Amino acid sequence: MGVNMDNLFSKFHGADLERLADCITAIRKAGLSTDRHTMAGLNDSSGNVWVWSEDWAGCVACSIGFDVFWVYSCPECGEEHEFKTYSELEEYVSQYDSQCDSCAEVIYSKVAV
Repeated sequence: MGVNMDNLFSKFHGADLERLADCITAIRKAGLSTDRHTMAGLNDSSGNVWVWSEDWAGCVACSIGFDVFWVYSCPECGEEHEFKTYSELEEYVSQYDSQCDSCAEVIYSKVAV
């Protein structure tokens, strides 16, 4: 579960806070903005720090190795796709009409049958 900015420092400290700062830098580079509804969290299994807004096509994450990337989660199947930039993510989303390549293959194969 994510945290809002009110309890930010109770959730993030040390390297996690540095990775959060890297996510915020990527958000600014992408020309996106944050607001009071923007969420941030720490993935307990991977250690990735992530930031998400309902106004964006995906979320930004920073790995324990400090690699920043953008993630699109398909609303149809839940598959996650990673991109180096937000513009690559947006292009992918528009190409598959807010689905993913896996869902599009299933739809097209059903039509062809």
